[in-house]
Amino acid sequence: MDEHTFDDVASRCYDYGAMLDELRRHTSAWLETARLESVAEQRWWHLRELAITRVLDERGRVDDSLAGSDGVSTRDVRRKRETARKLEQQPNLAKAAAQGRLSDEQLDHASTLAGDDPTADEHWAREAPAWSPQDLAGKVREQRKPTMEDAAARRRARAFRLWWRPEAGMLGVGGDIPDVDGAFVESVFNEMIDGMRPTKGQPWDTREHRGADALVELCRFYAARRGDETTSAPAPHLIVQVPLHGPATVSGIPLPDAMVERLRTSAKVEPVLVDDDGRPLAVGRVESTLSEKTKRVVRQRDGACRWPGCDRRIGLQVHHCWPSSWGGSDEIWNLATVCAIHHAQLAPQGRLLLLGNPNNPAGLSLIDRDDLPKLAQLAADRARAGSEAA
Repeated sequence: MDEHTFDDVASRCYDYGAMLDELRRHTSAWLETARLESVAEQRWWHLRELAITRVLDERGRVDDSLAGSDGVSTRDVRRKRETARKLEQQPNLAKAAAQGRLSDEQLDHASTLAGDDPTADEHWAREAPAWSPQDLAGKVREQRKPTMEDAAARRRARAFRLWWRPEAGMLGVGGDIPDVDGAFVESVFNEMIDGMRPTKGQPWDTREHRGADALVELCRFYAARRGDETTSAPAPHLIVQVPLHGPATVSGIPLPDAMVERLRTSAKVEPVLVDDDGRPLAVGRVESTLSEKTKRVVRQRDGACRWPGCDRRIGLQVHHCWPSSWGGSDEIWNLATVCAIHHAQLAPQGRLLLLGNPNNPAGLSLIDRDDLPKLAQLAADRARAGSEAA
């Protein structure tokens, strides 16, 4: 391609909207065929780029500076150079790539697997198109037995990070866990996630949601082990900042009033009055709405989460069946233990109410907060439970 032709290509200006309008006149079958042809053409041009890169490499004209002009990472530049070098001794893989049978990722991994062995070149030219890039990458890793130095390096690279995203009100979690430890952590999380079955008749939650719940549950289990396992985890001590205007916050994250209410039943809350600039004005007394004695009695009575079908016994929280902000009392007949996962789904924060007689092992049921007929029906039961307890 001479300079004049290159300038023509670089100056092309396509009207993407006009292109879409033209394509919309074709049938879906035609478009599917055209897409496959486009993919094959891209792969052929990628092979041509590799061949050009190989010749330039021979002339010493390929280095990391290409990353800037190509808009890619230096890692991509080095990867292309290595694949271009290997393909010179791999005619079968090069042919498969020219025919559009191998993606860029498949070609990179297959080229590494084939090495300078003609038999391997023929084998992977035939097999690689049916392998996913992830499986090919795994096969590449299997080709080299790691040394103890490699294992030590992975161990040194382990990391775990927590960071707040105040604009989203979320705690970010990330990191890297090496080899055996990573496999162990994965197996534990998979078992926990797979075991988080929904209540009968309810839909499955997403795996991502259950994974987040599993991490929180592990933390609650650890907290419970530090406390009295026959009762509950030690109550977390939370500093709640109360501004002159706007919502209360925890760790700088604004909270709805309903969530603050839920926290007060299971945590030691230390209110801090702050001015409009966030400067403390006064510190309130550390308190919990419910006494430890009351919570201990409720936990001993229930023994497990009272959400129908849930049998979790670790990290239980005491819940007001009829929310205290709706007039519910702190009497034992209005309290029940629930796990953290289900607590978040209960009113006033969630849509469901856990109502009935908690003194009866089978006396509680879930009701949608908008289901007025059922709420009316259970109002008498709630009052009767109170009179019996008295």
